[in-house]
Amino acid sequence: MLSVPDANLAAWLSEVNQQLAIVYDREQLALMQSELSVGNELQVELANEALVNYTKLVNSRAAKLKRLQLGDALQRRQLQRLPQLGYEALEQHELAQLYALTANMSDGYKHLKMCAYEQPGNCSLRLVPEVLQLLGQCDNPQEIEYYWLEWRRVAGLGRRKQFLSFMQLYSKTAKANGYALAEDYWFHQLELSGQQALALLEQLMAQLRPLFLQFHAHVRGALRQLYGLQLVPRGRAYPQQLAELYLAKAFRQAGTDWVLDLPARAIGVFNISAALQRRGLANTRRMFWNVAEYFRGLGLPQLQNSLWSHAQPLSQQDDDECWHKVWTFHAATSNNFTYCALQDEQRFFNMFEAQLELHYAHAVARQPVLLREEPLPHFKEALGKCFALAASSPRYLRRLGLQQPSALWSSLPARLNRLYIQGLQIVFLLPVFYVLDRYRVELLSGQHQADANEAFWRLTELYTGARAPIQRSNAQFDAPAKLLMEVDDQYTNHLLSTVLQFQLYKHLCSATGQYIKDSTDKPLDLCDLSDQRAIGPALYQVMALGSTLHYREILQQLVGHSEYRMDGLLTYFRPIQDWLTLQNRQNGFEVGWT
Repeated sequence: MLSVPDANLAAWLSEVNQQLAIVYDREQLALMQSELSVGNELQVELANEALVNYTKLVNSRAAKLKRLQLGDALQRRQLQRLPQLGYEALEQHELAQLYALTANMSDGYKHLKMCAYEQPGNCSLRLVPEVLQLLGQCDNPQEIEYYWLEWRRVAGLGRRKQFLSFMQLYSKTAKANGYALAEDYWFHQLELSGQQALALLEQLMAQLRPLFLQFHAHVRGALRQLYGLQLVPRGRAYPQQLAELYLAKAFRQAGTDWVLDLPARAIGVFNISAALQRRGLANTRRMFWNVAEYFRGLGLPQLQNSLWSHAQPLSQQDDDECWHKVWTFHAATSNNFTYCALQDEQRFFNMFEAQLELHYAHAVARQPVLLREEPLPHFKEALGKCFALAASSPRYLRRLGLQQPSALWSSLPARLNRLYIQGLQIVFLLPVFYVLDRYRVELLSGQHQADANEAFWRLTELYTGARAPIQRSNAQFDAPAKLLMEVDDQYTNHLLSTVLQFQLYKHLCSATGQYIKDSTDKPLDLCDLSDQRAIGPALYQVMALGSTLHYREILQQLVGHSEYRMDGLLTYFRPIQDWLTLQNRQNGFEVGWT
């Protein structure tokens, strides 16, 4: 097929890019103002309505242009990346029903009430914060099981009809957007079919399995020591309600007693939040420019002073859910930055993610608006988290002055503690993400009835090694109780973003000589990328591509091969996997479950 530019198509695409820049900017401004003022939803609705109307207008013309296959590769790529209508392709009454369902199923979690343990008259407890605070101090397995069942009664069974209606409307949405198979639409942002996406995910789960099995065996052994052989029998999946409490401890800021089997309890885990306060770095403006200097040291462009002078604090800055954000504008060729109080390490590392997004916006600005989007979902997040991971290295923390110039935190016992906590936070989530997406895709494809609770538990036990405290049948319905993000959130995107984060980290650390295979002096988890000036120009070149290419071609340029691989994550956690394997063997902890 000839690939030459088409003049008429070029003129039409130029107009589309100009108009999209205007409507995108109007929506961004409305969202930013709404977040800053905590309200003003009317402007958001009007901006969204304008975007939907223009998308409908563009798509009616684009369908014919796609069939004609006019233009060169870049023009055809722009046609591919035209915004889709999504839910707006539904009939008006169906759209209203779907929005009501999604709002009820996501926002409703905040307001659902449970009855207190052994207090049937007190049914005023919310999951957050009341029940989670109770469970954080609870060591009574009966009470833990009660709240596990109670939450699934109100959040799962109580939303059965809503979930069924949503799945039906999602299937209609897929067809309305031109997808014969709903599972293909589920993964359409990856530009993969449902079958291709599931094959990729299954391959990644198989690669993760040996590490996960060792972690699982160790956690199960710890649970057995806590709760006894009767509740945690040998060779079986562990009770989900007990495991969830154990894993939740990894997200707390506390002392050495907050997790049962830390490899080196006497050393503990370095408290970055306390160190930020102690060094006087818990100041958002100061940290903004510290992080900006970090990226400048990588060879990326220096951020403009005006970025901070125009930055605005978010009104919910004392809220744990507050995050630094970048607001990208197209027609105005500028970006805005909103920020939170820098109170802890989460906000500190989030600053790396936010500034990476600023660099992405700068790099991709020369592309047409249609090609400025990420080549795949959460691409910018994966890049930002890669550098946040690098900034968590003890060697960089020493350079920043947060750690004393001591070998303690780079020693193997301290490294194992850190890797153990990171593993509880990361490794255990990936199979859960996989199950939640695979379950919904199997429902969409018609493999099961839309509320097949037994199928959900078969997948859960097979891939996560967790079981319900009592036998669950199709009379119950537990999946909605686990969907604590938006009900249509693709967990695959979070999974792949995590895989890419470690994949890129290993690639950059290897390329700069900061990681050397089998080296005791330069293991991957100690890699410090600061001042590695060769990184920035190559990274900038890849970011500047935007979505001009399929993600496989982007990955080829970014990490040297064209597909997602688990090797970065596995290499990073290799020291703790070796330790877990030895400990499980010495303690007689069985690996795997039937």
